[in-house]
Amino acid sequence: MLLETLQQARVAVWGQGVDGRAVVDYLRLRCPELTVHVLCRPAEVDDRQDPQVVFHTEAVSNELLDGFDVVVKSPGISPYQAAVQNTRAQIISSAALWFSNERSGQVIAITGTKGKSTASAMLTAVLQALGHRVVLAGNFGVPLLRCLDVQDFVVLETSSYQAQDGAIQADVAVLLNLYSEHLDWHGSETQYHWDKWRLLQAANRVVLNAKDRNTASLLSQQPLSGELIWFEQVHGFYELNEVLMWQDQALLSTYGWQLKGRHNLQNAAAVCAVMRALGADMKPVINAIKRFEPLPHRLQTVAEKDGVTYINDSISSTPHATHAALSTVNPSRTILLVGGYDRGVDWHWWIEEVAKRPPKMIICSGQNGEKIHRLILKKGIQSQCMYTAALKSAVAAAQQAAEPGDCVLLSPGAPSFDAFQDYQQRGDCFLQWLE
Repeated sequence: MLLETLQQARVAVWGQGVDGRAVVDYLRLRCPELTVHVLCRPAEVDDRQDPQVVFHTEAVSNELLDGFDVVVKSPGISPYQAAVQNTRAQIISSAALWFSNERSGQVIAITGTKGKSTASAMLTAVLQALGHRVVLAGNFGVPLLRCLDVQDFVVLETSSYQAQDGAIQADVAVLLNLYSEHLDWHGSETQYHWDKWRLLQAANRVVLNAKDRNTASLLSQQPLSGELIWFEQVHGFYELNEVLMWQDQALLSTYGWQLKGRHNLQNAAAVCAVMRALGADMKPVINAIKRFEPLPHRLQTVAEKDGVTYINDSISSTPHATHAALSTVNPSRTILLVGGYDRGVDWHWWIEEVAKRPPKMIICSGQNGEKIHRLILKKGIQSQCMYTAALKSAVAAAQQAAEPGDCVLLSPGAPSFDAFQDYQQRGDCFLQWLE
């Protein structure tokens, strides 16, 4: 949506998180005469003394929304709720504003159920190492509407929330994988998958995981118009026995860089596929990947005490992420901490996989911890298993049970919102409780 359209409109910004605040600041900068109405909770009202920013703290209904011509909705607010479905206002996203008014350079948008933050940060580091002007934006990085400088590339880490409205017009779109997540927001796994798929529909080039079954299923139902580029297949970049391959050539093993796990080599394969599509010399690309450091809260070794290693994988918000984390350690010497906010995700398949190589001990906590605990007991997994309501007491129990040579792995497989502001706070608390 062009800014000229907003000049004479009654405009609201719905949400006062990181994205919402960026929208307000952007509108005040680009449309200084416009009065901006902010719909938020009372606790989110800031202390700015700006007569052209008006806060509304009542519950948002379609009647409230109908009082505006345009509402810029924050990504975390589901469009499937009645207030959105029934309003006469035009609901748009911050991405719609940026792509219509501020777009700069080539946009590479990366999404997936897991791995998108690591892959996006890795791609950004590679492009910077090759001398490009690049900014990491979106769900991880700075909000799009704070990206106002000229860039060669914008790497856009894209959640399903941000992809849903189809406003992102990427030059290259990457889909790493598709599992089950965010069911409370999307309403169903099917809708979640289709909302992710919208990111790919307008892209000039699309990078896809050849081994992801859900990707193959969606592609058969709705083919894409952009050029298809595949990773995780033998004609391109792929992971084989914990080695990153290009066709029949070995490029990098798990011992040749700082990240852990086969899944991160698959992320590297996706990054390499993008860089090759851009025509880059692959030798400096591989060298930059080797130097890339793990992001915080992602299989991060945070302490070694009394012979016990403590690993923070708080970013893990799905059972698939926890399964990948377990593949990086020796299960027989691992005490696993799982559980958190319950989004209704199915854990049965994870229980079946864990039963094949069970950890030494599983401690369940959080909103869905008791449910996971029951499933483990019902399956009869040969692990010591216990439930405690709070993660803090789970960490204390793990410390008490751990012996020299053991690993305590926090990989919850669930979001943090039952007890924490976000996964960062959960990971930070984990580290504090170890001190």
